[in-house]
Amino acid sequence: MDVKKVRIIRRHDERENTMYIEIEKWLIDVGDTLEFDLFTVAGKFSEKTLFWSKHTPVDADVKEEIDHQHAIYIRQSDLDLYNLFVDKIAQAVARNEHIPVIKKAAVIYRQASVILDEMFENPEELENIPKTKKVVNTFVNTIFSDSHAIESMIKITAYDYYTHTHSINVCIYSLSLGSYLELNAVTLQELGMSALLHDLGKSRVDPKITNKKGRLTESEFAEMKHHPLYGHSIALKIGIHDNLILDGIRHHHEKLDGSGYPDGLMGKNITLFARIIAVCDVFDALSTERSYKERMSSYDTLLLMKKTMQHHLDMELVDSFVKMQQHDDILTAL
Repeated sequence: MDVKKVRIIRRHDERENTMYIEIEKWLIDVGDTLEFDLFTVAGKFSEKTLFWSKHTPVDADVKEEIDHQHAIYIRQSDLDLYNLFVDKIAQAVARNEHIPVIKKAAVIYRQASVILDEMFENPEELENIPKTKKVVNTFVNTIFSDSHAIESMIKITAYDYYTHTHSINVCIYSLSLGSYLELNAVTLQELGMSALLHDLGKSRVDPKITNKKGRLTESEFAEMKHHPLYGHSIALKIGIHDNLILDGIRHHHEKLDGSGYPDGLMGKNITLFARIIAVCDVFDALSTERSYKERMSSYDTLLLMKKTMQHHLDMELVDSFVKMQQHDDILTAL
């Protein structure tokens, strides 16, 4: 199972003029009765063929065949039904101590991806808050229920950068660091909410800027620098009034020497949430691949942060981040 490949992949069958979506085949298990058909690829033209019909329980033989397929697809029109299926699994998986934690982490990551996609499409939808809380609570409950959860969650973080994946990765790193710092469950839930929503303001930035394949011009960067304020405004509109959560969203780009934005805060005037998210934000941005650069190894990323960002990041938190990863043997895995 390649747990890093959790992003939805869309493929088009020209013959049928139907859109198909590759799904996480390992989520389907013996006994499942699906509300959507499953398809595989056949022939040199990669046309989709029906593999398993909906409303028919999956038995052990079918499960084995699914596992041996290179990829499994559903119709794009069935995406909402598939998301409901994943949501049910996520709730059951989090409570089942017999399911490997790496699968738990992958299911939760997939669920978070769906919610972030919806949130960036409709950022001011009030229903975003309960959905986000549910994901964060599941992350936190998983961390407290399994001593290997942090390691598994960090291993699953995707290596290709895009806003939604980045937000989930920063949430996972922040929760992991917060847990290492022995923050309590309630504080971790607040930290997780702030980290997951830290880039929500980018939904108001011109997509030509956020999706640009390359470095931003000065004027483009000036617009991008507004995203913490946009995010703070959106969070207030959708009913977030917790100052800790709001502060992490607004101030995750502040720097210790006062050269950050949007408010030019210095030192300990930058709250703990903002300082934690800043460390995790930089780490993920540097250690993931972008259109104009290759990803740096975790070791090289942390070394660069230690050598060049003493005046920007909280080095005590950076040191804790390093110790956390060494403690869980994560550096060797990334």
